[in-house]
Amino acid sequence: MTAPERPDPDDETPEATRIAAVAEIDAALGRLRRSMARRSLGRRVLDELGLAIEPAVVEVVDIIAESDVTEPAGVAIGTVAARLDVDPSQASRLVAECVRAGMVERLASQDDGRRSVLKLTPAGRDIIASTQRQKRALLLGHVADWSDDELAGFARSLSRFATLARG
Repeated sequence: MTAPERPDPDDETPEATRIAAVAEIDAALGRLRRSMARRSLGRRVLDELGLAIEPAVVEVVDIIAESDVTEPAGVAIGTVAARLDVDPSQASRLVAECVRAGMVERLASQDDGRRSVLKLTPAGRDIIASTQRQKRALLLGHVADWSDDELAGFARSLSRFATLARG
């Protein structure tokens, strides 16, 4: 395998400028991906809140909370597996941990009694609210020296770029 091509820093053509910007985005995405794999932000938020749970558990609760809007009848384990990009057996283990912790409950589907769906409990909603508040406070601290325009522009650009992740 050959090393990735590095942009020539002395080339100031519009194409070279775009290639350099994309290379910078690629490097930043790599750092973010590695950080997310370590769940650094999630672990820090949970530690600051004094919660002795794994970040993956909060991710499951978060997926169910997000899905409550699009799937008000409840979320299936298959949905959790797909959104976490894990196999159904791993998603099932994580969901079982959420159930044991009292954050999620399994209910019989109204459409098909043989199928169970997942709903948040009040404790699950509390976890989501507290972790979101803590995470947002932490992120606000990281961008405290950004202007309002920089922050709004970054939010728009990142949201636009994140549409690539749909799939």
